Amino acid sequence: MIYSSNNPKIKNILKLKDIKNIKKQQKYLVEGLHLLEEAVNSNVVETIIKSANFDKSIPFDISKFEVLTVDKKTIKSLASTITSPEIFAVCKIEKKLLDISKYNNIIILDRIQDPGNLGTIIRTADAFSFDAVILSQGTTNIYSPKVIRSMQGSNFHIDFFDNVDLNNFLNTIQDFDILATSLDTEESLENIKSLKSKCAIILGNEANGVSNEILEKVNRKVKITMPGQAESLNVSIAAAIMMHYIKTILK
Repeated sequence: MIYSSNNPKIKNILKLKDIKNIKKQQKYLVEGLHLLEEAVNSNVVETIIKSANFDKSIPFDISKFEVLTVDKKTIKSLASTITSPEIFAVCKIEKKLLDISKYNNIIILDRIQDPGNLGTIIRTADAFSFDAVILSQGTTNIYSPKVIRSMQGSNFHIDFFDNVDLNNFLNTIQDFDILATSLDTEESLENIKSLKSKCAIILGNEANGVSNEILEKVNRKVKITMPGQAESLNVSIAAAIMMHYIKTILK
């Protein structure tokens, strides 16, 4: 039983609340039983931390992991929200080689900044059976606590690659139909009647959209028709509309 956040193991785990240490240690935290189960099924769990008050049934075997039991105050110190779950896990970051030949439908994110938007887009891509998500250089870190919460386990279902140089990457997907959201176009999403079997959607920075140098490499610039008075859509909403259209209307 651990009674203090000054315990050396806990102090090291607490460092994973900071992005710099996540990058340095190549580890991150997940919170709650649902995300723990997803992480266990994906074979990335290293250590489990649970409150002495945790009384829920754990529907999977945790005996092969290091399990740290801590008091209520210590478990709260790990939480990224006011209401703390009573179980956490330290997970390792697994690096994957980006082999574009494995994928048919991908999402490309150009400098997305808001963690909630990033997590929601990845969760939506998972829901609509997209194969992979490509994160450009300058996109917010996928392992930050808010992104992890927003994804709700979808990061364990879909491949993603971060810190990608989009200019170079786009040269490798010339056999894809590449769509990007843009206000500088007359082509509406709903007017697209067919696409290649390989398709990529590019979504841009919340304030500035897709950069001009990236738009130059896109073969389908589209806009989402908005009959109301709002000037724009949140990027995660735009992403969901485009993914739904491509996966259901053009299936």
